[in-house]
Amino acid sequence: MNDSTKKVTPAYTTYKSFVNLINDLRENGIQPHITRSVVKGSNSGKAMMTASLKALGLIDEDTVPTEKLSLLVNSTEDYSTALNLVLQEAYPFLFDGSVDLSNTTTEKVAEKFKEAGATGSTITKSMHFFLSAAKEAEVEVHSRVKAPAIDRSKQTRRKSKLGEPKDESEAGQGGGENESEIPEGMERITVPLRNMEDGVIYFPAELEQEEAKKAVKMAVFILNNFYGIDS
Repeated sequence: MNDSTKKVTPAYTTYKSFVNLINDLRENGIQPHITRSVVKGSNSGKAMMTASLKALGLIDEDTVPTEKLSLLVNSTEDYSTALNLVLQEAYPFLFDGSVDLSNTTTEKVAEKFKEAGATGSTITKSMHFFLSAAKEAEVEVHSRVKAPAIDRSKQTRRKSKLGEPKDESEAGQGGGENESEIPEGMERITVPLRNMEDGVIYFPAELEQEEAKKAVKMAVFILNNFYGIDS
């Protein structure tokens, strides 16, 4: 497959981070290049943002800002209209008439994102971004369309000491509806507790491995102190 036909993964940064960047550019101006030094956050977050800006057509392959980025940054009073135009061009697979966003389901939209190049947990992240942006841009999307829960089955098997992995029927009963309520930009880890309702821990989605280790250590420290457990 050559570069001209290569699929570009839809934007999968968090919408909150995206808005923060737009506001920062409004305050400090648009630099000639939107490199990682301009973007705030962790290294993985910066990489996600850079890739997302390219997918949205807001910077080119050389990180040079496009006219569409200038339009977004400068459209303080008509931001939703400017954002709507960006979405129309960045998501042709959703606006080409092949799906009616105002009357469709999560599965159909997820399928379109998969066809566009998103895979695994990126489907969830990219749908989170689009749905948040679509609401801001006043794009009509049916209320039943939600970002699907990230599949934690492999992670659960790796953490066998916490309990046996649940089968699909149990997972469907226990997490389906609540998983859709995961705060934007966060990931959820379910901790099975014997004879009790499962515990839940939330972490920022953009944590790198070392940051994740520190977060886990902090969570253990807090729980130990809360329950008065000796280390």
